[in-house]
Amino acid sequence: MSKEYFKISSGLKNLIGSELITDNFVAVFELVKNSFDAKASEVKIIFENIYSENAKIIIQDNGKGMDYNDLINKWLFVAYSAKRDGTEDSNKQINYYAGAKGVGRFSCDRLGRYLNLVTIKDKPNAQIENLYVDWKKFEEDQKKEFIKIPVEHNVLSKAPYNLKKGTILEISGINPEEWNRDNFIRLKDKLSKLVRPDLNKSKKQKPFKILLEVEAEKQNDLKEIEANREKGEGFVYRNTVNGEIENFIFDELDIRTTKIISEVSSDGKYISTKLIDRDNYIYEIKERNKYGLLEDVSIQLYFLNRAAKNIFTRKMGIEAVNYGNVFVYKNGFRILPFGEPRVDILGIDARALQGFSRYIGTRNLIGQIEIFGDNNELRETTSRDGGLVKTKTYSELVDYFFESLRRLEKYVVEVTDWGVDYDNIDNLNSNEIKEKLVKLISNIADDKELLELNYNSDIINLLRNQEENSAKKLIKNFKRLAAESNNPTLLKDAKRLEKTLTSALEAKKSAEKELETTAKQKKVVEAELEQQISETLFAKADRATEKDDLLSIQHHIYRHSAQHITKYIDDLVDAINKDKSKDDLLKLVSKISFENKKVITLSRFVTKAQFDTTVTKINADLISFVNEYVVNVYQEYRHLMMNNQTMTIKAEKPTGITFNTSFRPIEMIIILDNLLNNSLKAKAKNVSVNWKSINSSEIELHIKDDGIGIPDKNLDKVFDARFTTTNGSGLGLYHTKEVIEKLGGKININNKLKQGVEFIIKFKK
Repeated sequence: MSKEYFKISSGLKNLIGSELITDNFVAVFELVKNSFDAKASEVKIIFENIYSENAKIIIQDNGKGMDYNDLINKWLFVAYSAKRDGTEDSNKQINYYAGAKGVGRFSCDRLGRYLNLVTIKDKPNAQIENLYVDWKKFEEDQKKEFIKIPVEHNVLSKAPYNLKKGTILEISGINPEEWNRDNFIRLKDKLSKLVRPDLNKSKKQKPFKILLEVEAEKQNDLKEIEANREKGEGFVYRNTVNGEIENFIFDELDIRTTKIISEVSSDGKYISTKLIDRDNYIYEIKERNKYGLLEDVSIQLYFLNRAAKNIFTRKMGIEAVNYGNVFVYKNGFRILPFGEPRVDILGIDARALQGFSRYIGTRNLIGQIEIFGDNNELRETTSRDGGLVKTKTYSELVDYFFESLRRLEKYVVEVTDWGVDYDNIDNLNSNEIKEKLVKLISNIADDKELLELNYNSDIINLLRNQEENSAKKLIKNFKRLAAESNNPTLLKDAKRLEKTLTSALEAKKSAEKELETTAKQKKVVEAELEQQISETLFAKADRATEKDDLLSIQHHIYRHSAQHITKYIDDLVDAINKDKSKDDLLKLVSKISFENKKVITLSRFVTKAQFDTTVTKINADLISFVNEYVVNVYQEYRHLMMNNQTMTIKAEKPTGITFNTSFRPIEMIIILDNLLNNSLKAKAKNVSVNWKSINSSEIELHIKDDGIGIPDKNLDKVFDARFTTTNGSGLGLYHTKEVIEKLGGKININNKLKQGVEFIIKFKK
């Protein structure tokens, strides 16, 4: 029996070169990866004379370079990878590489016909090695064997481009039609996403800088900068060619949105997960890894609400949906096509369509999956734009991703009702959200694979009797986890919650008994109120203060505002004892001030309102509500104001215009009180309230006075907490803006009047 051997045609060059590397961008990526793997701290991508027949692409790095032995036994050894067999680097602690296929060097063939390689090994007395390749020679006769077509080798006396160590790839014979300004901007955009964003500084990160230089486009860049400077840094960066490649999106979004961070330990035994909402720590867990094939993998996902999207667009100069979604990186370098706009390789949108009200799609999601170490079963396809090879480990990675996404959804969708569209974080202190968080923590603690649980203790400081089942389960699980993990804090919390729950249940029984005796009376009152709402929103004159009215307002003040004030005062005392910062103390004072305003407002108008002002929303004409309140209620109670100033308020309603919408009276009245009180303090004699219809779903409220006005120098400060030019707290306009934005509206100031100032508020349905 004889042995026969494969012969390799020169046509192999095309199969692993120009036909495998699908486009110029991917070809550049592969060469940049090689520079990274060569321990370079900087790589320059230079396009020289690009719009002429002498066009060149030069890729220069300051890495470790190659000597003759490296060229012969590594670079010219087709499909061999010293990175993959572990002989590339003597330092065994650093053996992870961005590329390990042994075919990346053929990217040069995709970019141009000729390659002039110059390299200097990082060692004493190194020679300047040179290879010259004409790729066309491999295409002349496919019957020729690949290994019998020579390339030129030289030792140079002088290195070009002032090279001291590292490698230069000088590519010529370029098709000039393949490159123009639009393609350079696309290349820059893709390079910006090539290197993992700077999030995990402790995770084997190497310093690495990419510079793009196209001399022919520098003048156009200057024109672009001059014309669009006011649009912001992100816009200028995305619309110019030259400069350092940056990727800064996650740092910019970090304090503005909800994120989940999950990591599989390097030994594959555990998974640690942390949930953070706009810099507010929610919970952190450690559990056994149920994905037996996964190790040394991390996932970071960011939920994009409206505020986060606006910040993204302003900072990046592009809408998030057009930037991308969930990117995948292996050892610092991106794997295509994960994350490409409108590319749903993970099936995120396909899943979202099955439950659009429950699942987050790519329009509201951005993030990254990072694979560290060798992880050979999570390897890139040879084609370089086909993602990861579909192994069993890849299937586990996808399952792990969706588990992390579900945990983010549990919070964003079920707890905060798809997040909030403003930057105020106070909504996390609401009773409703705290109750939902109790359920969330309870369900997490119920998982038998859970080993450790840490959480923001503030979220379980409130347990209402409606949450009896969740609370009991939470107490039971806290006790179990405390015993298993020897965690005294969980045991202490369990006992405290148990005591709180007992008191709550006793209060519940008492309340149920009282409700039973007053249920019929309540129905009668509700029917009367419903009828009165249809007739008028406010009475013109004071009606008799009924016992039920007083009991209702007393109950609301005690049940809600008074309890909040008491808690905030306790927190303030605790903060003082702990020497907290001035800003922390002032935040608590601001909360106390806001609750106090609600008490004052409720006590002033409750007897004039023909509806339940304290608890629920109403559906009514916003124009009529505002006009009737400022004339019939606020103006008649001006004797309660500290300066007892006479001020005439005139309210006009546009003919034939209504704006029926759903709103909470207490919130609307706080807005009006703060603005009218501001006019009083500004010594205004007259205030006009007017409306301007924008369209069927938007309207503007104009409140104009003839007071002392607001000087230009104070315009950008008046909504800041604690800013005041009077003896006030400086919180009125701050709270006003806060409430308006919570309602989805906007407030602006017009101080270009002969006298006084005008506040313009836009409301949306």
